[in-house]
Amino acid sequence: MLIIRWQKGIEMTDNWDEIDFENAHQLVNQRRRYKRKPKKPANLLSQLMARKGYGQEKSNNELQEVWERIATPLKDFTKTGTVRRGVLEIFVTSPAITQQLEFQKKQLLAELNRQLPQNKIREIRFRIGNVH
Repeated sequence: MLIIRWQKGIEMTDNWDEIDFENAHQLVNQRRRYKRKPKKPANLLSQLMARKGYGQEKSNNELQEVWERIATPLKDFTKTGTVRRGVLEIFVTSPAITQQLEFQKKQLLAELNRQLPQNKIREIRFRIGNVH
């Protein structure tokens, strides 16, 4: 590769200019892949947990425990699902249980948000499904 510089008072030559060589050398060193800094073990661990879903599993277990405390008389007929975009999905065994929970929906939602503020639940949806 031939680099020719044109500056005021300097004629064009086909020799390598010292400055251009240094700039090119610095660019090559910046682009080398193996010059990356090693990752910290704490970052690797958090990435692994996120990839494997351990954090979500822990959150779901915690959510299930809180739900069982809140909906104590109906805990055998319900099971928590996932929280997506602030909507908690609850699986129930029958339409009668669904209707009973619908009447208590506001109180259940307030208690969930009081005990688990990090989940930011804004709505609860009940679905009939398998709870065991």
